[in-house]
Amino acid sequence: MKPDFSWSELLDPLQHPLFKLGGSEMTLATLAGVLISLLLLLIFTRWLRRWLVMRALARGRIDLSTRETVASLIRYVVLAVGALAILQGAGISLSSFTVLAGALGVGVGFGLQNIFSNFISGIIVMLERPVKVGDHIVVNGAEGDVIEIGARATSLITAQGSRVIVPNQMFITGNVINWDIQGDISAVVSSLRLKGDAAANEELLLSILTADVNVLKTPAPAVYLIGIDYQGHILELHYAVSGMPGQRLRTASSINKTILNTLQQHGVALAPNP
Repeated sequence: MKPDFSWSELLDPLQHPLFKLGGSEMTLATLAGVLISLLLLLIFTRWLRRWLVMRALARGRIDLSTRETVASLIRYVVLAVGALAILQGAGISLSSFTVLAGALGVGVGFGLQNIFSNFISGIIVMLERPVKVGDHIVVNGAEGDVIEIGARATSLITAQGSRVIVPNQMFITGNVINWDIQGDISAVVSSLRLKGDAAANEELLLSILTADVNVLKTPAPAVYLIGIDYQGHILELHYAVSGMPGQRLRTASSINKTILNTLQQHGVALAPNP
């Protein structure tokens, strides 16, 4: 007994024209092919970026931040060229997107302006490199180490181990504190308002920093007298530490505890804020 249907009849709906785009008839099969191709292209470019960072570019003496920047830019170029090739291969003329591009321009001007601004800011950050992967920064109230610079946002890892996503626009329009000195070395700055002899207190605090094994000798730690008023004086401590954010936080906490104990032993009191 012969079946009452054939494969051609079963696949016929996939070849049925749905609409015309740029003079080409679009079928369900064509749309599915374009979507699948774009998805595979997206997966490939993500793999390509990781391969460039971890393998191809890692063979030379290129630092991690530069490798991330180069790999990201190459990924965007391959993604754009590949998407154009897929559309043209499906018979979709780019001229057919003229009206759509105009509509998107209006949309960018209203609802998508933040996304567009973050994307452009991400390219600027990658090219100018005001911050790099591994830098210890403070931006928009968030503090941590830069672990990834993306097209739309930059990821930080905090001392508590949480991940903070910062829109790239913040690096262009806002104030950014970059504590990075070199590699995984970053600076720590803290201040104290004390009573008593300013010179003696300055020498006491400097001895604490110098004695701590986690404080780097180069650059050398320093203590500065940055303010004087009728209630006391303000001393600012500058020192450098290395390691991940958690290690730096533990070092700063240990130094603060030592300072409190030492001040108490020497009878030095904290001055109230004015």
